Amino acid sequence: MKLPDIRTGRLSLRPVLEQDLTDIVRLIDDYDVAKMLTTVPHPYALSDARDWYGQTAAEGRDGERAFAIDKGEGLIGVVSCGKPDGTPEFGYWLARKYWGQGLMTEAGKAVLVWHFDCSSGEPVLSGALDENRASLNVLTKLGFAEIGPYRLSIKSRGETLPATRMKLEPETFKRISGRSHERD
Repeated sequence: MKLPDIRTGRLSLRPVLEQDLTDIVRLIDDYDVAKMLTTVPHPYALSDARDWYGQTAAEGRDGERAFAIDKGEGLIGVVSCGKPDGTPEFGYWLARKYWGQGLMTEAGKAVLVWHFDCSSGEPVLSGALDENRASLNVLTKLGFAEIGPYRLSIKSRGETLPATRMKLEPETFKRISGRSHERD
């Protein structure tokens, strides 16, 4: 499945491209970003970005479907939704300079609209470290409901930390977003 280009009020979302990898390295190598993500080492190298890019979904494959977030000045983060292990998983990160502006909620909503328009209607899972209140607030705004505590292994810290697992039901997202999520 070819990923579309999606426009929101302030953002452009498009498939992550190989030429984005140097920007990804520059932005995600910020320890304040990396320390909240599970599989991201710190320091973060171009080889790490290439490994991640190689695992994202290609046409015809299930997996992470990653969108570059652009606010008119180039890539500022990534939002993804895919099936790396069967159940769709929603994930994201944003460069620190852009935190607190509502951009991730805007990008996340757009990707979830796309996902539910193209999916068979199964729920989507996500989660965040308990200390990452901003990320948990983004998930709540998007309609995710808490399903319980769990622990996340954070590679950059070399620790396993308390987190909250969350789930988004298609019906909940339909109600919150005002979309039907039915294919034409």
